[in-house]
Amino acid sequence: MKIIGHRGAAGLELENTLASLRKAQELGVAGIEFDVRLTSDRQLVLCHDADLSRVSSSNAIIKHNTLAELQKIKLHNGELIPTLDEALNLLGGTWAIIEVKVGDCVAELLAAIDRWPNAKITVATFDHSLASELERERPQLSVYLAERTRMTEIIDLVRRAKADGMDLNAWLLNPLTYWLAKRYKMDLMVFTINNPLIARFITKLYPDVLICTDYPDRLQKFTAEQPKIKH
Repeated sequence: MKIIGHRGAAGLELENTLASLRKAQELGVAGIEFDVRLTSDRQLVLCHDADLSRVSSSNAIIKHNTLAELQKIKLHNGELIPTLDEALNLLGGTWAIIEVKVGDCVAELLAAIDRWPNAKITVATFDHSLASELERERPQLSVYLAERTRMTEIIDLVRRAKADGMDLNAWLLNPLTYWLAKRYKMDLMVFTINNPLIARFITKLYPDVLICTDYPDRLQKFTAEQPKIKH
């Protein structure tokens, strides 16, 4: 089972914080997914929502505040909102899957990636035009197109964007999509699976799928406890 930590290890530590990334890294996951947004002074910071209301006592909107203003706000775990550079510095050689929540950040994103030439990075996005732009600007960069609803169109959408893979709502996964992804050599990641039995079922049917989870410890423990099959 290839496990990806969702927003770090969002079920174990506050999502999209350095503590959450560190926890996922300590658990030895295959990769760590997290979200980024732009501040008003065009700095990339880790946050899933447009504002800080779920992760702090403030309603500050990311795009309406500078990095300095946002970093005056303590998150619920006592940390400050991390920058993309801080996240990549922490992760070192651990595979980072950066989900970009805004479309107008290509220059800032590529500049940050260039500052960390030894990092292993994939960019994921629901924005098809952003995926296409990244492929044009940096064809060697790994890009995943994310999708929640369009089961029958996703393969064609990924091919048109010239992306390297897809990041799917797990309930869109089906034998045809999996077969076509294999045929066209596309990576396939699904979100967000927290039940070990469901994760096990998925990997039995689709062995090369990456499983994104809030609880890497649960899935790893379940995998370790499974009896080995003797041949």
